[in-house]
Amino acid sequence: MKIIFTLFLIFSLYVSSFSQEYDPYTYQDIKKKSTFPDNLFLGGGFGLQFGTVTIIKLTPEIGYRLTEKTDVGIGIYYLYAHNRFYNYTDNIYGGKLFSRYYVTPNFFLSGEYEMLNIADYDIMTGQMTGQRIFIEGLPLGIGWKQQLGNRFAILTTLMYDVLLNEKTPYSNPIFRVSFIY
Repeated sequence: MKIIFTLFLIFSLYVSSFSQEYDPYTYQDIKKKSTFPDNLFLGGGFGLQFGTVTIIKLTPEIGYRLTEKTDVGIGIYYLYAHNRFYNYTDNIYGGKLFSRYYVTPNFFLSGEYEMLNIADYDIMTGQMTGQRIFIEGLPLGIGWKQQLGNRFAILTTLMYDVLLNEKTPYSNPIFRVSFIY
C-alpha cells in the first residue's frame, strides 16, 4: 500500500509540474496570453495642502504595458493654488505623456513630457500679466513600485525636471507618490 501511495504521489507531482509550463502531449506553451484589456491600467495621484498656501492637485492617468518591462501612457494635470499672503489664486492644468522602464520587477526609470497652462507673471516684479501661457516640463527620474495585490500598486518616484522652466509650479527635486490599478 505504501508503494502504491508513493507512486501515486510521484505521478501526480510529475503531471502537475508539466501542466504549469506546457502541454506534455503537444509541447506547446499553455500559459494564458495577455489581451489588450489585461495590459491597460489606470492610475494617478493627488495632493492636498491647507494653510496660508492651499493646494489641491489631481493627476489621473491611463497607461498600457507594452512589454513586461515597459509602460507608456497619458495623463491629465490639474492644480488649484491659493496663496493668502500674496492674494494669489490660479488653476493650473495640462497633460503629460509618460514612460516607465522596469530594471527589476520593482525598480524603474521614469520619464515624462508635460505641458502646463499657467497664469503668466513678470518674474522681476511678481505681478500677474493677465495672460495665460503654456510651459513645458521634462521630469526624469527613478522609482520604486510596491505591489499590493494582483493589479494594485503604489509608485514612489524621485524626479528632476531637466528643462527647469523658471515659471514651473514646482521645484527640483520632485517627489511623487501615485497609484496604479
